[in-house]
Amino acid sequence: MKALIVKDFGQLEIQDVTAPEPGPDEIQVKIAYTGICGTDPIIVEGKTFGKMLPIEGAIGWPRKPGPVTEDARVMGLPMRDGLKIIGHEASGTISKMGKDCKAGFKIGQRVAMDFRCTCGVCYFCMNGMPNFCERLAPLSGVMAEYAVFKEKMIYPIPDDMPMDIGAFLEPVSIAVSVLDKAHMKTGDSVIITGGGTIGQLVLQMAIRSGASKILVSEPIAEKRKLAKQLGADIVVDPIHEDLLAISNNFTDGRGFSIGFETSGRASIARQLILLAKIGGTIVWVATYPPNMDLGVPIFYMHIRELTVHDVMPTMESFPRALQMLPKLDLKSLITVYPFKDAIKAFEAHNQGKAVKIMLQM
Repeated sequence: MKALIVKDFGQLEIQDVTAPEPGPDEIQVKIAYTGICGTDPIIVEGKTFGKMLPIEGAIGWPRKPGPVTEDARVMGLPMRDGLKIIGHEASGTISKMGKDCKAGFKIGQRVAMDFRCTCGVCYFCMNGMPNFCERLAPLSGVMAEYAVFKEKMIYPIPDDMPMDIGAFLEPVSIAVSVLDKAHMKTGDSVIITGGGTIGQLVLQMAIRSGASKILVSEPIAEKRKLAKQLGADIVVDPIHEDLLAISNNFTDGRGFSIGFETSGRASIARQLILLAKIGGTIVWVATYPPNMDLGVPIFYMHIRELTVHDVMPTMESFPRALQMLPKLDLKSLITVYPFKDAIKAFEAHNQGKAVKIMLQM
């Protein structure tokens, strides 16, 4: 099969490799569409994932040495068959099933997938936190003609749902988790920093959750225009406009009830604290570099009783995300490239103008 391989740091290459075969409780999926996540180029460059650096002085330091392993790793996790096949957002059709599969799936059925496969028996799985599973199964990268998943990670999609929309299941599940963390109330005011895929999804989810007014801060004009089309009350260019002054006027000097940071920039993550109202909530959504220090103004947070959350996507959000797929405007976010142009697609992604680039297999 054809697959997009991380050949070395910063190097991608389409190669011919052996298609993965499903184990007894696994399902092989013929990939239809796969999305480029904002973390994928970071993974390719080796800047964030792969080492999962521990923090000196924090719980778990010094980390106990693990067994020596020669397996290929992406996102800090072992890869199936030792191949660094990138990608984790996808839809497709079932092509093979293991002999122990029992959920009633059928060959040819249209599905979307969760790339994480938890063990179910480690400390965190047993304590209701499977998103922190200590023994995740090896990943089967989806930027390939075929990928393999545990049966429990497969979600059927309706026959009338376009396959590119089905490939949004994983990103939409993140937006669901983000809104869960925010505990939004009807009438809350919202600021979203970053107008990429997750920012645009959070915008639509916040509108449907009862936000009274929403400001989106995004430096790229095309993304600001899209945010306005999708329902933002006001959009701001943070490079050429005064975000603080506009926010003051927009909130009558009180600040925002909830701030969602999706840009991944440290300075913006800190700025959201200063734009929150008394009793406000900040949700850091993006993936930030390891060991990044924000220099958080603790006393300011104390006197304003602010709450800060980070987010690790949860498996429990996938069923609800599936129900939201037909309710959101996802088509306007998509730019499609054929798989043979995957390298060009990554170059386009890095230019920043497209929201969600998908590869059609």
